[in-house]
Amino acid sequence: MKRILLVEDEYLEREALKMILSSKAQQYTIIGEVDNGMDAIEFVKEHEVDIIFMDIKMPKLGGMEASRRIKEINPAIAIIIITAYNDFELAQSAIKYNIDDYLLKPTRPKLIYEALENIVSKISYKNILKQDSNPTDIKEKLKRNFLQGDYIKAKENLKELHHTKFQSAEEAHTILKDILITLSSIANGFGIDVDKQLQEEVKRRLKNIMSQEQYLQILDLIFEEIFQVIIEEKRVKYPKEMDYALQYIEKKLTHNLTLEKVATYMNISPHYFSKLFKAQVGINFVDYITQRKINQAKEMITTTDHSLCSIAYALGFNEANYFSKVFKKTTGLTPSKYREQFKETQNETNKYLQRATPQIYGKWIV
Repeated sequence: MKRILLVEDEYLEREALKMILSSKAQQYTIIGEVDNGMDAIEFVKEHEVDIIFMDIKMPKLGGMEASRRIKEINPAIAIIIITAYNDFELAQSAIKYNIDDYLLKPTRPKLIYEALENIVSKISYKNILKQDSNPTDIKEKLKRNFLQGDYIKAKENLKELHHTKFQSAEEAHTILKDILITLSSIANGFGIDVDKQLQEEVKRRLKNIMSQEQYLQILDLIFEEIFQVIIEEKRVKYPKEMDYALQYIEKKLTHNLTLEKVATYMNISPHYFSKLFKAQVGINFVDYITQRKINQAKEMITTTDHSLCSIAYALGFNEANYFSKVFKKTTGLTPSKYREQFKETQNETNKYLQRATPQIYGKWIV
């Protein structure tokens, strides 16, 4: 589901956009509304946004300059400019600032849906290109996040490695072996004694050339074991106190996790922790846990062939029916329908890539 931010100073215009987008609630969710460019910039610094609808004329800071600054913060955010002006200079500025599309007021729903479909195709295309990320860059990010004890980010780096296409078996062997040795070294730096049996297994395997899959399996094992100690025993100092809770939640997400257990870990009362969590994270504890589980479910549904029952149990849901109910309430689709829709989108994206013809976005061709 794509997250949309509305940046429009006219209330009626915002409401009209919300009504139009509500018919696509299973695909898009509006996560915020602001009425000027400055607030839009602050919003994207603190929230994950996929697509922005941006008015061109607003108080404090106009749409073009706000778009330029937002693209500097996060180039992956897609921006659709909405304007009452139709001229060549605007199109030139839009290209210059890497704006993804622009629409003229008043905008028909059909044109809004078409713009969104074009952007989703572009995002899918970029995601495919990301699979060819530089393995060395991923390795360095993983090391850095590991040293900082950032389980959430390091886990994402590990996932990237799983989807990385190495140029050769030799490259995979060199990079993955280097990561294994580095992780063991960092564990020693944290004063962590990795399970002796696992240590022996790592040493034994490092003497031989392993396949990429074998390296990743052993990497996953040692990674989880080291972070178990780092998080449980608070071996790192995080910038914010709440980071301890968020890291702990991520590590224990598939367990029977309760607010009381996390509060105990934080050494504060459940009531105080509940208030603190809502104030600092922005949503209540139960909603956050549900959100994280559903995000993991979406990833497992789209990247594996595991049955929906096994995914439900792996995420700590006791009943597949309850999992399906929660998933539908959150995404608007049942897990099976979500998988089916993803496969259809993937097929369409593959066709799009195979055609490799120029695509028209708004008033220009890219």
